[in-house]
Amino acid sequence: MKKLILLLIGALACQILAAQDIKAFYAKYPRVPSGQCAGCTLEVNPYFSTITDEKLGQAVVTYANYTSQKEAQVVQLKVSESKRHWQPYPGDPDETKFYTDINKGITNSQMKYAKGHYAAFILCAYTLEGAVISCTYKINEGVEIQGQNEGTELEVEQLTRALVGSTSKDAKKVHYTGPTYPKVDYWKGSWGSKKLLDTNGISRNLSAVYWNLLKYGDQVHAYWFPNDISASSAYGNYEIPYDHEDADFNKKGLIQRLGFDPAQLIKPANN
Repeated sequence: MKKLILLLIGALACQILAAQDIKAFYAKYPRVPSGQCAGCTLEVNPYFSTITDEKLGQAVVTYANYTSQKEAQVVQLKVSESKRHWQPYPGDPDETKFYTDINKGITNSQMKYAKGHYAAFILCAYTLEGAVISCTYKINEGVEIQGQNEGTELEVEQLTRALVGSTSKDAKKVHYTGPTYPKVDYWKGSWGSKKLLDTNGISRNLSAVYWNLLKYGDQVHAYWFPNDISASSAYGNYEIPYDHEDADFNKKGLIQRLGFDPAQLIKPANN
């Protein structure tokens, strides 16, 4: 009976939230100018913090954290994938047709342009509000090749859940068998450019790389994923040093490649 009541409450909450105006949330947590680049903005809300390059339409860096408590809430709440409905930040254009247009003529599903999360849907789905807010153009979304989006990128999301002790079937897919931790701090962003995608008055950068940084316990791990189908599995193959100087770019650490330390640009939160 208790489980049934929780399910009914969850269903009602879904209906209520679906009717809410997204403007109400962002009115409480407005984006502001950032000095990181000309035209960059900073958005800080309870689910993620992000510096967005508004000209390129991608994250310079996004930060959030995931905990064992949040994992328990994700499992209990079970937010439906039907809530993965993208909406624009208030005042920005809706990009639904943009994605339809840039995918015209692409028959290989793995090569299609996907709406790539920075703070992942599932890692924000410890509340219904968080799940919905995670799907906001363009402060938490970049143009990502689908093979990469559901390959190494997904694996890092699954790893993050496994690191806090998740027993979900998704977390088990990465076969992590090491110790678990109460919290994982993670940073993510886009780097470089393969080309600009311009249609119907919307211009977005197709980044060359999606990078990830995970900190948990005394562990620090950085990943450099090419934004293409080659990075479709085995996230460990793309690990790079966090901090290492070298004349060879391919041997440089994440800090040296980016030109900044993500963990210093947006510092970890206590929650």
